[in-house]
Amino acid sequence: MSKPPLISRRLLLTGFWLAGTAVAWAQTKRGTDQGIGGTGITRGNDQGIGGTGIVGIIQRFGSIYVNGERIAYANDVPVRIDGEPANTKALRIGQLARVVAIRQADGTLATRSIGIASEVAGPIEAVKGGEMTVLGQKVLSSGTESWRRAGTHVAVFGLRRSDGAIVASHVEQRSGSIARVAGLVERGTEGLHIGGLKLSGADPALVGKRAQVEGSVMQGTTLQVSRARVDDFSDLTGATRLSVEAYVQRVGANLQFGSGIVARDVSRFAPAAGEARVVVNGVLDPSHGLRVESVQSVDRYPGSSLQSPGRSPGSSITNPGPRGTPGGSPGGPGGTVPGGSPPSGGPSGPTPGGGMEPPGGGAGGPFGPGGGMGGPGGGGFGGPGGGMSGGGRR
Repeated sequence: MSKPPLISRRLLLTGFWLAGTAVAWAQTKRGTDQGIGGTGITRGNDQGIGGTGIVGIIQRFGSIYVNGERIAYANDVPVRIDGEPANTKALRIGQLARVVAIRQADGTLATRSIGIASEVAGPIEAVKGGEMTVLGQKVLSSGTESWRRAGTHVAVFGLRRSDGAIVASHVEQRSGSIARVAGLVERGTEGLHIGGLKLSGADPALVGKRAQVEGSVMQGTTLQVSRARVDDFSDLTGATRLSVEAYVQRVGANLQFGSGIVARDVSRFAPAAGEARVVVNGVLDPSHGLRVESVQSVDRYPGSSLQSPGRSPGSSITNPGPRGTPGGSPGGPGGTVPGGSPPSGGPSGPTPGGGMEPPGGGAGGPFGPGGGMGGPGGGGFGGPGGGMSGGGRR
């Protein structure tokens, strides 16, 4: 009877080494395709974790800062502006962003897509002082560009107050014949309307709801509706929490947003001046409604110099962030620059439509007296009549 072959010690060790090398190679290979655009965003970190839907004005760049939060994104992140494909080069300070941000393993926030939404886009009907009328909507905007005249087609980004006026944070020229408006649909003696714009062909079921409406302008004051949908945060797929910048006032047990949205409130927040501009934090219910948990102050923002007398955002705040900055983001070194003068970085360059293109540098510090926002490479939001510049974007 023959003996089984003996395995030498050297041969056995060689086999273990080869097996370990194969495992390590496989792990390395799997790890090389998880990054997105070299930004440190990794795929798979958000498995089973709900994101936060963030809706607010872009405050500055260095990634994007919205509602005091820094949100990273890949260079090739999908961007849509009013539903149309765009890219990160089209992002501007003052635009209203809608993103779903996922908390990464290192604690930072990142998003896989960026939505930008105007409040009204259409022809200017009238310009007087620091006000414009666009598609029957009162717009507070003090720009002095030569194209700000009746007949020019523009897109207005900003937030509505409870009286329906839009406090513009960015206005740009826009070509095309499609007009759009977002706001509370109401029923009047002449039918449905949003602000001073009559809606022809709109679904009566929209009455009492905030809606995004598109169509063509007829006779200057009527919109022939071609497409409409309720604006209820349902586009923020995957979000279980919300952070929304808005003008709000208390109505009974609820907070009424100037945009037309009503949120259930358990924060006991009560604006001292009747209305305040704040960041509302809460959770979504199954019907895409918002239940408020806390409220944070917004002291400085693009367009803040357009506040009417007696409409200051002063308020009683629950869980405010430090320095009055939403979310308590401390900003970069350099801190506050009174008057909005940038401490470093090159001057901003003009962009099509009158926006300001941040040329480079990092994100700035928090807002300060006179609307200044500093930091390395940062720019400043000027005071009344001042310009606007920003740091470089990622």
